[in-house]
Amino acid sequence: MAIDLNYRTNTNLFDEVALEWATKIGSGVKNTQIRKFYDYVLEYADKAKKLSTVEEFTSDILPFIKMLNSKVAYASTRTSGGGKLINDMFVQMIQECVQAVKTKEDLANFKLFFEAVIGFHKGQESQGAKK
Repeated sequence: MAIDLNYRTNTNLFDEVALEWATKIGSGVKNTQIRKFYDYVLEYADKAKKLSTVEEFTSDILPFIKMLNSKVAYASTRTSGGGKLINDMFVQMIQECVQAVKTKEDLANFKLFFEAVIGFHKGQESQGAKK
Protein backbone atom coordinates (compact mmCIF):
# COMPACT_ATOMS: atom_id res chain seq x y z
CA MET A 1 0.00 0.00 0.00
CA ALA A 2 1.31 3.43 -0.92
CA ILE A 3 2.01 6.11 1.63
CA ASP A 4 -0.83 8.64 1.68
CA LEU A 5 0.97 11.83 0.60
CA ASN A 6 -2.08 14.07 1.11
CA TYR A 7 -1.21 16.03 4.26
CA ARG A 8 -4.75 17.42 4.40
CA THR A 9 -6.20 13.98 5.04
CA ASN A 10 -3.05 12.45 6.53
CA THR A 11 -2.37 15.22 9.03
CA ASN A 12 0.47 13.29 10.68
CA LEU A 13 2.38 12.82 7.41
CA PHE A 14 5.23 15.17 8.26
CA ASP A 15 5.37 14.14 11.91
CA GLU A 16 4.37 10.66 13.06
CA VAL A 17 4.46 9.00 9.63
CA ALA A 18 7.85 10.52 8.78
CA LEU A 19 9.24 9.53 12.19
CA GLU A 20 7.93 5.99 11.72
CA TRP A 21 9.69 5.69 8.35
CA ALA A 22 12.92 7.23 9.67
CA THR A 23 12.86 4.64 12.45
CA LYS A 24 12.15 1.79 10.02
CA ILE A 25 15.03 2.92 7.82
CA GLY A 26 17.31 3.19 10.84
CA SER A 27 21.04 3.06 10.33
CA GLY A 28 20.77 0.74 7.32
CA VAL A 29 21.09 3.53 4.76
CA LYS A 30 24.16 5.55 3.89
CA ASN A 31 23.54 9.31 4.18
CA THR A 32 24.93 9.82 0.69
CA GLN A 33 22.23 7.53 -0.70
CA ILE A 34 19.44 9.30 1.17
CA ARG A 35 20.72 12.60 -0.16
CA LYS A 36 21.07 11.22 -3.69
CA PHE A 37 17.43 10.13 -3.79
CA TYR A 38 16.24 13.31 -2.14
CA ASP A 39 18.13 15.29 -4.81
CA TYR A 40 16.25 13.37 -7.53
CA VAL A 41 12.92 14.20 -5.91
CA LEU A 42 13.93 17.84 -5.41
CA GLU A 43 15.01 18.16 -9.05
CA TYR A 44 11.74 16.71 -10.38
CA ALA A 45 9.64 18.82 -7.99
CA ASP A 46 11.42 21.98 -9.14
CA LYS A 47 10.88 21.06 -12.80
CA ALA A 48 7.22 20.25 -12.14
CA LYS A 49 6.61 23.71 -10.65
CA LYS A 50 7.45 25.25 -14.03
CA LEU A 51 4.90 23.17 -15.93
CA SER A 52 1.47 24.61 -16.58
CA THR A 53 -0.62 21.60 -17.56
CA VAL A 54 -1.45 18.19 -16.17
CA GLU A 55 -0.47 16.70 -19.52
CA GLU A 56 3.02 18.20 -19.29
CA PHE A 57 3.47 16.76 -15.80
CA THR A 58 2.20 13.36 -16.92
CA SER A 59 4.48 13.19 -19.95
CA ASP A 60 7.57 15.14 -18.82
CA ILE A 61 7.95 14.39 -15.10
CA LEU A 62 5.93 11.34 -14.05
CA PRO A 63 7.99 8.84 -16.10
CA PHE A 64 11.13 10.00 -14.29
CA ILE A 65 9.44 9.74 -10.91
CA LYS A 66 8.53 6.15 -11.78
CA MET A 67 12.12 5.55 -12.83
CA LEU A 68 13.11 6.05 -9.18
CA ASN A 69 11.86 2.48 -8.70
CA SER A 70 14.63 1.15 -10.94
CA LYS A 71 17.22 3.43 -9.37
CA VAL A 72 16.34 2.28 -5.85
CA ALA A 73 16.25 -1.36 -6.99
CA TYR A 74 19.76 -0.99 -8.40
CA ALA A 75 21.03 0.83 -5.30
CA SER A 76 19.67 -2.00 -3.13
CA THR A 77 22.11 -4.41 -4.82
CA ARG A 78 25.19 -2.27 -4.21
CA THR A 79 27.54 -2.59 -1.27
CA SER A 80 30.28 -0.49 0.24
CA GLY A 81 32.66 -1.43 3.02
CA GLY A 82 31.00 -4.81 3.32
CA GLY A 83 27.53 -3.36 3.89
CA LYS A 84 24.58 -2.51 1.70
CA LEU A 85 24.15 1.12 0.64
CA ILE A 86 20.42 1.03 1.36
CA ASN A 87 18.08 -1.33 3.15
CA ASP A 88 14.73 -2.86 2.24
CA MET A 89 12.76 -0.30 4.27
CA PHE A 90 14.26 2.58 2.30
CA VAL A 91 13.41 0.76 -0.93
CA GLN A 92 9.85 0.25 0.29
CA MET A 93 9.45 3.91 1.28
CA ILE A 94 10.62 5.13 -2.12
CA GLN A 95 8.42 2.61 -3.94
CA GLU A 96 5.34 3.54 -1.89
CA CYS A 97 5.89 7.25 -2.44
CA VAL A 98 6.46 6.79 -6.17
CA GLN A 99 3.24 4.77 -6.34
CA ALA A 100 1.38 7.60 -4.59
CA VAL A 101 2.58 10.36 -6.95
CA LYS A 102 -0.10 11.13 -9.52
CA THR A 103 -0.03 14.95 -9.58
CA LYS A 104 2.33 17.90 -9.10
CA GLU A 105 0.87 18.34 -5.63
CA ASP A 106 1.62 14.72 -4.76
CA LEU A 107 5.20 15.25 -5.89
CA ALA A 108 5.51 18.41 -3.79
CA ASN A 109 4.17 16.46 -0.79
CA PHE A 110 6.61 13.61 -1.48
CA LYS A 111 9.43 16.17 -1.34
CA LEU A 112 8.18 17.58 1.98
CA PHE A 113 7.65 14.10 3.43
CA PHE A 114 11.16 13.09 2.38
CA GLU A 115 12.53 16.25 4.06
CA ALA A 116 10.78 15.27 7.27
CA VAL A 117 12.11 11.71 7.10
CA ILE A 118 15.64 13.05 6.57
CA GLY A 119 15.28 15.37 9.56
CA PHE A 120 14.10 12.57 11.85
CA HIS A 121 16.72 10.20 10.46
CA LYS A 122 19.52 12.69 11.15
CA GLY A 123 18.10 13.32 14.62
CA GLN A 124 18.06 9.63 15.41
CA GLU A 125 21.56 9.25 14.01
CA SER A 126 22.90 11.97 16.29
CA GLN A 127 21.05 10.48 19.27
CA GLY A 128 22.75 7.15 18.56
CA ALA A 129 26.15 8.86 18.45
CA LYS A 130 25.57 10.38 21.90
CA LYS A 131 24.85 7.01 23.51
